[in-house]
Amino acid sequence: MAVSIDQAKAHLGILDPNQDDLIAELLTAATDACGRYIGTEDQPDPLPPIFDQAVKMTLAALYEGREGATVPEEAQALLSDLRPWVFG
Repeated sequence: MAVSIDQAKAHLGILDPNQDDLIAELLTAATDACGRYIGTEDQPDPLPPIFDQAVKMTLAALYEGREGATVPEEAQALLSDLRPWVFG
């Protein structure tokens, strides 16, 4: 399940339709950031709901910060079980 624009706006508490383009852009960035964090190549499809929650948390950080935000620590904690263990 992917986070929709309507779900993203509800999470952020935004009603203004004039924000849709910005929210869509930030939602794409948040989804990509979370995907890079876990490495999506060997993940189940669809990803578990915990991934969507992490995307929403990252979206909120991007919306509030607008610049330089990364996957927040709280979202990283949610995603930790989806990250592969790498030993080297």
